Amino acid sequence: MTLEARLGQRQEQRLALLPQMLQSIEVLQLATEDLLQFLEQEAQQNETLEVHAAPPAAPEPPPVREREDSGWEEWRRGPAGDDGDARQALFDNLPAAADTLVEFVRQQLAFREVPAVLADAVVALAERLDARGLLPFDLQQLAAELDLPLALLSEAHAELCTLEPRGIGAADPVAAMLLQAEGDPDLPHIERLLREHLDALGRNKLPEVARAMQLSLDELSALLERMRGFDPRPGAAFAEAAAAPLRPDAYAWHRDGVVQVSLDDGAVPELAVNSEYAAMASDRGTAREVRDYLRPKLRSARDLIEAVQQRQQTLLRVVQAVMQEQLPFLQRGRSGIRPLRMSEIAARIGMHTSTVSRAIAGKHVQTDRGVFRLRDFFDGGRIDAAPSAGQGRLAVAQQIQDLVAAEDKNAPLSDDDLVAALRQRGVQAARRTVTKYRKELGIPSSYQRRRFGGDA
Repeated sequence: MTLEARLGQRQEQRLALLPQMLQSIEVLQLATEDLLQFLEQEAQQNETLEVHAAPPAAPEPPPVREREDSGWEEWRRGPAGDDGDARQALFDNLPAAADTLVEFVRQQLAFREVPAVLADAVVALAERLDARGLLPFDLQQLAAELDLPLALLSEAHAELCTLEPRGIGAADPVAAMLLQAEGDPDLPHIERLLREHLDALGRNKLPEVARAMQLSLDELSALLERMRGFDPRPGAAFAEAAAAPLRPDAYAWHRDGVVQVSLDDGAVPELAVNSEYAAMASDRGTAREVRDYLRPKLRSARDLIEAVQQRQQTLLRVVQAVMQEQLPFLQRGRSGIRPLRMSEIAARIGMHTSTVSRAIAGKHVQTDRGVFRLRDFFDGGRIDAAPSAGQGRLAVAQQIQDLVAAEDKNAPLSDDDLVAALRQRGVQAARRTVTKYRKELGIPSSYQRRRFGGDA
């Protein structure tokens, strides 16, 4: 083996991304909330960048939150998956100042004129409630932690359990519902149902439960109808209301046959280069080391301003193209969504597919039909044929929800029945896909949705 050195020439192509291009890519794929945090960090690191905060925008209504699913709530929301939930009505009637559950507890204690020592102990317990409004801790351990007499803490706990929303302070969901059932003439039956037959209720095995309880189906159904007003998470409404509402990055609406789109420009602050520092950097009378320090800072500020402007322009073009393709959705709702391919939008606006992908990453658009992720409109890659209105994931899910809402509750549609019904509408979907979407919608199985006796 011999080693030797040779000189030669080779021609090749390489893509070198300049720092300015990398920053443009990073800024483009930031959602509005993330962009605001990024700009704040840049302003702290670069004194030549001026960030003028945008005026506060009018608060937008929060999006509809997906219902949390749990085993003990299958029976509570009804065999048809209804949303009957009384706790939202309770929360809507709270005083405006009661932003938190602890504050609401304080207000009630003030009206009751509870002694100060006892009130402080009640508030201390309220501060330790979990997101459900429950207190899954041993009182003796809490007494040692809070350095309070156990007798005082026990009295405070009893007082807490009498406050609204009823059920807060209970050790577990079943105990919370039993607190809400106090005074009901059928309390023994209710307690037995919750402690012994909750699993069977969750699977909608009403005939089996009725036999075990020695009740008729009508009697059991009437009892369950009252129990659906019980809330196993009595304090959850406060935790949900405290969550920050989602801020859309763009707005789209349909008026007089025209699709109109705008960005949330009011949320993005105005950026500018500090004129004094710019003058110092160009003034030869300024010390050389000062100019050498300011010039890269100024260059970085100008590049960032250009990147933000380019982000806004690109995002606007992408959203306009998407919403024009989704005109049936704006007119009819989710059932009209046409699944798109990113290559379609890229070709339409003369951009690369990767640019479209970055532009929609993490972005949301608010429409007359609600707030949606931009990526929800792009699932055309899974469809071999030319995608049409009604074939998108959200569109199929909406049609499943519509079919379940219109079904005979005494003979609900199975997943195979839903597949057949969708096929009649021209929508091809596999059974596993229907099952997946049904579960995502929080719709129980056909057996769990079945109603035993009574009117459909």
